[in-house]
Amino acid sequence: MKKLLTLMLLPLLATSLHAAELTVIGLFKNAVLLDIDGQQQLVRTGSSHAKGARVIAADSRSAVVRYQGKTLRLQLNKRIGAHYIDSGNMEVVLQRNSNREYRTRLHINGRAADAVVDTGATTVAMSATQARQLGIRYDDAPVVSIATASGVSRGFSVQLNKLSVGGIERRQVPAVIIDGNHPHVILLGMSFLEHVDIQERGNILTLTSH
Repeated sequence: MKKLLTLMLLPLLATSLHAAELTVIGLFKNAVLLDIDGQQQLVRTGSSHAKGARVIAADSRSAVVRYQGKTLRLQLNKRIGAHYIDSGNMEVVLQRNSNREYRTRLHINGRAADAVVDTGATTVAMSATQARQLGIRYDDAPVVSIATASGVSRGFSVQLNKLSVGGIERRQVPAVIIDGNHPHVILLGMSFLEHVDIQERGNILTLTSH
């Protein structure tokens, strides 16, 4: 019985170990020639390869592709597979939404939250409500005055032990917590962004670790 069970499990194991691989073999304005597991297809911006890769943006230098749950900026002959990530600098690629914002998912001390990239904010900023949801203690933090669109508010100056966006992670990031429920979404300000390279091209913003 044990031998039979082993033989039955082997094909399943072999299937799970197989990882589809994507290769960029041609770059054009608003189109990419993609190869996924030997199946080549010219994919235009806004469309998807038959095996699932969606092209967000493309030109003759690089393409922004959504593949296997990740948004990646890829150049010619770049190969990406489920168990392979390029060893170079980490990149996070964001697409501007209908409100002309670059929104992203970040993690603060291991807890997830939504944020908007704000190069006009000198520091990462969040409301007291968001801070409590993320388990951030600020009772004994220094009190500071924060200039907002509605006037001057009371805030608390804190250090975030760990803040990560995609694969880009920084520790001991200065932040302010503002009394009340505003801002409604965390502002990813310059206390984090100063540690990354920022490139905007069209409606695409790329953050690259130094």
